[in-house]
Parts: sequence; structure tokens; C-alpha cells
Amino acid sequence: MRILRARPLRTDSLLAAAVGLFLFAGAAVHHGSLGDRPGLPGLLLAVAGAVPLAVRRRYPIGVLITVTVLVGAFALAGYRATLGRPDLLIAAYTVWAHYPVRRAWPPSLFAVAGFEVTMLVGDSSNPIGDTVIAVLQASATVLIGHSVYLRRLALHATAERADRAELAVVEERLRIARELHDVVSHHLSVISVQANLARYVFESEPGTARGALDTITGTTTEALDELRRLLSVLRPPRHEPGEYRPQPGLEELPALVSRVREAGLSVQARFAGTPRTLPSGQQLCAYRIAQEALTNVLKHAPDSLASLEVEYLDRALRLSVADSGGGPRTDGNPAGHGLVGMRERARMYGGEIEIGPREPAGFEVVLTLPYPGRTTGEPK
Repeated sequence: MRILRARPLRTDSLLAAAVGLFLFAGAAVHHGSLGDRPGLPGLLLAVAGAVPLAVRRRYPIGVLITVTVLVGAFALAGYRATLGRPDLLIAAYTVWAHYPVRRAWPPSLFAVAGFEVTMLVGDSSNPIGDTVIAVLQASATVLIGHSVYLRRLALHATAERADRAELAVVEERLRIARELHDVVSHHLSVISVQANLARYVFESEPGTARGALDTITGTTTEALDELRRLLSVLRPPRHEPGEYRPQPGLEELPALVSRVREAGLSVQARFAGTPRTLPSGQQLCAYRIAQEALTNVLKHAPDSLASLEVEYLDRALRLSVADSGGGPRTDGNPAGHGLVGMRERARMYGGEIEIGPREPAGFEVVLTLPYPGRTTGEPK
């Protein structure tokens, strides 16, 4: 199941194949029953209704409209599906699971109307009963799909709240880190001055030397107390020794891609060149930038096709994350604070980062991170 969730296109292709076999088995001639097989055109037209399901997550509305048209063509051509039309229900569910009500109901109304018309014009011995069944099936599909959409919204809101809380903690820890720097600098400066004074007057003025040493002792004790207090704030609470893990690096990128795929985004990953061993800081920089870029695609262009490319060049690592622009961005400022953090991380390790739209559509983040001892200005 984990493999299927990580590869949505493959999963939907298998689903389309299964639905196609189901429609193939239930296809019959006009006024026929199960087993009254139509000719080859009828069988092909029956299976055709399942083919669009392979891309249902990338184009939910387009798939629903296409399946509706194929269902109508199948009925009007003089054939009937004795086992039902799961392709239409699956396509409608996908629309309601991905879009709010204001965007989901127009194509759904078209599908219901199209199915009703083709049922009446085509082959229906009991129009009223079949209409009631169709309405019940459509209602159940809408309720299930919309509940999935609301659950996604709730999970997204929870994740955003957790991100904001984590950001607040990080900002507070950065403030404490600056304070820690000031504390250490101040106390070390005092200790250095007093130590030099004690050495200078050690023989000529023993009392002054003892006073300087007493000052060093008190300053050291005070500095240790402040350091202990500040580090207790920075230390993660209630962690067992076995819970501490190394920071993620380049080897964790495939796992990152799998998690993003499980969230519903189609991602293609490519790794090229001979892998190089980079310092842990540079690996963490590349990983965090890839993580932030993929998160932005998931937030602002969830219907697009994303790509992650990592290339080991002669003198630098090149990492790019791009999306195809398959859906409208929900945020008017797609950069935001996250991309500011990307630039700061890249600058910290002497790298260069390019962020912006690409032609003909979509958005792209390209990081060039020089290997240790190199600069981005050198030829690659």
C-alpha cells in the first residue's frame, strides 16, 4: 500500500485497468442482459470510459467531463453496461475530493444531466427506478468525496499551525542564541582582561592579583550559570538519548519525495552524476531547500507535475525543483518567508539560488552549491 500511495500515476493506471475489465465484462447489446456480448466496437467503447481515470488526480474536472461523454456515447450507440458505471462514480468522487463545492458542482451537474439523458434516450426499462438509484449513488459519491476534501483542509490547517508554532520556537531560539553569543563574549572579555592584570601585578601587587583572580572566579561561575540556563531552553524537552537523530542529508531526498507523493503531489525525481561526499551542513542546506520548494508546490500548485533534479557537476552540486503550473496558485505571493530562508541558507554556504517563474508555465527553484574549497564563480 505504501508503494501504491507513493506512485499515484501507477496506482491510477492500475485502477483504470481494473475498471476497464469490469466494464468489459458487463458490456451488452441494446436491451440485452449479462452475457449478451456486443461486437468489438461496443467492447472498445465500454473500456474507453475507464482510460481517463489514469490521470484523474492531475485533471479531475477534465476526466469527469470526458468520462461523461464516453458513457453517453456508449449508451447512444446502442449498448448497455449491465454491471453499472463505476468509472463515472470514481471520476465524480475525485472532483469532490479535490475541489470546494463552488468548483465541484458545475461539472457534477453536467455528469448527472448527461447520464440521465443518455439513460432515457438509450436503454432503460425502468427510468424512474434507475433515476432514483443514480441520484442515491451520486449523493453518496458527493458526500464521501467532500468529506475527504474537508479532511484534507483540516490536515493542511493543522500542518500550517504546527509550522507557525515551530517557526515561533525557532525565532525564540535564534534570539536566545544571539543572547548566548553576547553572554559568552562579555564574560570571556572580562576574564581575559583580569587574567592579564593578575599576571602583570602577580609579584608587585599580590592583593590586586588576588582581586583579579576572585573576579575571574565570579565571572566564570556567572557565565556557567547563564550558559546552563540558556542551553536548557535550547535543549528539546523530554527526549530520550536514543531519540536524537542525525540531521537529514542528500541520502534522505528519496524518502522526502515519497512523503510528498503520499500527500497527493505527482513528483518525478532524477539523480545524475557521480555522488560526492559533502559536509553535513551543505547536505542539510540542500535537503531543506528541496523540502521547502516541494512544500510550496504542494501548497500553491497541488494539481501540477513537480520534478526534483540533483546533479553532481565537476565543481558544484546543482539541485532544482520545478512545477508545471498545473493549477492556480492559492497565494498571491508564492515566495514568502520560506524562499527568503532558502536564499539565506544558500548564501551561508557560498551558493547561488535562482527562484522564479519559468517558461511556458510553472515555478522553479535552482540551487548551485559549490563543493568545499570551491566558489560558484569558478567554471563548473
